[in-house]
Amino acid sequence: MDPSSSKLHTADDVASLLGVELDTLYRYARRGELRGLKMGKLWRFTQADVEEFIQSRRFHGGALAGAARLLPEILDRAARANRPGAGIASAEGRYSYGQIDLWSNRLAAALMSKGVARGDRVLVVLPNSVEFVVACFAVWKAGAVLVPESTAIRPANMRHVVEDARPTALILGRSVAEQFEAACWPFQDLKAVFVQNQTFALSGIESTEVESLNAVLEADAPFDSRTWRGGQSDDIVSITYTSGSTGLPKGVIHTHASWLAGAEFSRDYPGVTANDCIVISLPLYHGLAFRQVLAYMMAGGSMIVATDIYQALKWLREQRPTALLLVPAACGIMIDHFAPVLREADDHLRYVEIGSAPMSPERLNALRQLLPTTPVHLPYGLTEARVGFLERGEEGRLNRISGVSPGLELRVVNGDGRPAGKGETGEIVLRGRGLMKGYWGHPADERARLEVDGFHSGDLARVNSRGDVELLGRMDDVLKIGGRKVIPHEVEAALNSHPAVGESAVVGRPDPKGVFELELHAFVVLKGRGEGVTTEELLDHCRKQLEPYKLPAHVHIRKSLPKSAVGKVLKTVLQAEPQAQAG
Repeated sequence: MDPSSSKLHTADDVASLLGVELDTLYRYARRGELRGLKMGKLWRFTQADVEEFIQSRRFHGGALAGAARLLPEILDRAARANRPGAGIASAEGRYSYGQIDLWSNRLAAALMSKGVARGDRVLVVLPNSVEFVVACFAVWKAGAVLVPESTAIRPANMRHVVEDARPTALILGRSVAEQFEAACWPFQDLKAVFVQNQTFALSGIESTEVESLNAVLEADAPFDSRTWRGGQSDDIVSITYTSGSTGLPKGVIHTHASWLAGAEFSRDYPGVTANDCIVISLPLYHGLAFRQVLAYMMAGGSMIVATDIYQALKWLREQRPTALLLVPAACGIMIDHFAPVLREADDHLRYVEIGSAPMSPERLNALRQLLPTTPVHLPYGLTEARVGFLERGEEGRLNRISGVSPGLELRVVNGDGRPAGKGETGEIVLRGRGLMKGYWGHPADERARLEVDGFHSGDLARVNSRGDVELLGRMDDVLKIGGRKVIPHEVEAALNSHPAVGESAVVGRPDPKGVFELELHAFVVLKGRGEGVTTEELLDHCRKQLEPYKLPAHVHIRKSLPKSAVGKVLKTVLQAEPQAQAG
C-alpha cells in the first residue's frame, strides 16, 4: 500500500482541494459520502478517502473534481460524464446534456458570426423549454451577457429593459416576437434576432435578419471552446431585472462566481445527487428556478421543465420525480384540486421547494398533511442573492431565517448602522459569497462599496430572544397610521389565519376624510367554502390578534389578487385602483 494514501489531511486542506466551503465538506462527511475520522470536534481525512470521493463524483457526473470556475464548465462536465438518462425533459422530448451542449455550441457560433462580442448583452425571452437552457449557455460560451426576461412582461417594463440593457441580439419565443412586431422598440445596436420556429422581418428593425432558432440548432456549425475558457470568475454574465412592483425594474448584475455559489447551495442543502430528478414549473428566467437547473446539472441529476402547473402534475404522476419546485399559487391549486396526486407523490418525493412569494402556515400545514414524509423547503432570497430558508419563528410564523448560504454574511442593523440586539428591529444587510456584483448602469465605486459595506436588502427583520433573525417584510411596505408604524405582513398573517381566507394583501391608501394621511385597506380572497363570511367577521377575527390601530379601515373581498408572472402580489396595482366600496 502506498504510504501516502494514509496521510491525514485537515478539513481546511480538503475543502481547498475540492473547491468547496467547509460547511459543504462537513455535510458530505456526515452523510457518509466522504469517509473521514472525527477527532473530538475536528475532522481528518486520508489521501485514499479523498481520492475515492473525487473518483465517485467524477463517475456520477459531479463537479467536485475541482469546483467549476465558469458556468459553461457545468454543462461541459455533465456532457462528458454521459450518464445514461441524465438531461432535461420537456413536452417536446428528452435531451441529454451532450445534446444540450452541442446545441449551445451551435447557437454560440451563430451569435459570434453575427458580430456578438464579449460583454454584449443578449435578451432571451423564451417560455419554459430546453431552448431556454440552451440559449443561456450559448450566450455565456460567446462571452456575452445574458438578459433573461418573462414572456409575460408588461410592455412598459420591456421598453425599459431594452433601453437600459441595449441588447445586441434577441432570442425570442414566437408570441414575444409578435409583441415586438406590434410596437416600435428603441434598438440601437441590434445585430441578430433568433425566433423559435419562425422567420420574418420585424417592423422597425428591418435591417436585421430574423432567423429561425430551431434551424440554427440543427445547423452543423463549428465552435471553438477556447472562446469561453479564457473567461474570469468575476466576469459579468447576467443582468436580471427585478419585478418592478415598486417602480421601474433594476438590472441586477451577477458573475460566474455568484451564480455558482447560489447553485452549489441549492445542490448541497437538500443533498442533490445524480439519482435525483426535479420537476420545475417556476419560470426559468427566475433566479430560483435557474439555480436549480445549475444545481442539478452540477450533480449530474435530471430535470423536467413544465410550462404550467397542469403539465407539472402530469409529469409528477407519470415520471415519479424525487423533487418538485413550485410557487405558492400553484401549490394552492394542487392542494385544493389535485390532493390525490400529492398523496401518491409522497411515496417518491424527497423534498418540495416553494418559493418566490410567502407561504401561509395554514396552507403549509395542508400541504404537509398530504405529504407527511416529504420535507418542504421554503427558500428566502432576492434577485440579488440566494440567501437561505425559512422556518417557524417564536410566534409560529414562517419567518425565521436558517440555513444561510455558506460564505454569505447576514446581519441585522438598526437605523444607526449598528448591529441590532435581541428584540430589536432593523434592516437585513448581506455581504460575501454569492451576492450580486451591483446594478447595471450604476457607478463602479458603488459596486466597490457593496463589497465593503454590504447590500442593504430593504427587508425588515427582528433579532428574537434566541438571537435568530426573523423576517418581518419590506421596509418600504411599513405604513404610518396615525403616527404609528404598521407592518402589512403582520395584518396579512392575522387575516390569513382565518379558516375561510385563502390569501390577503394589505396596502395604504389616502384617507378621504383627512383624519390620517393613510388608512389600511385589506384585499381578501376567500377559499371555496367561504362565501358566507362577512367583512365584520374578518375584522372581529383580527381584533383578537392585533392592536386597534392595526385593524384595516376597509376590507375588500375579491376573487383574485393581481400578481406578477412568478406569483408576487402587485400591491402597487391595488394602491392605484379607484377607491372601492368595501364588500
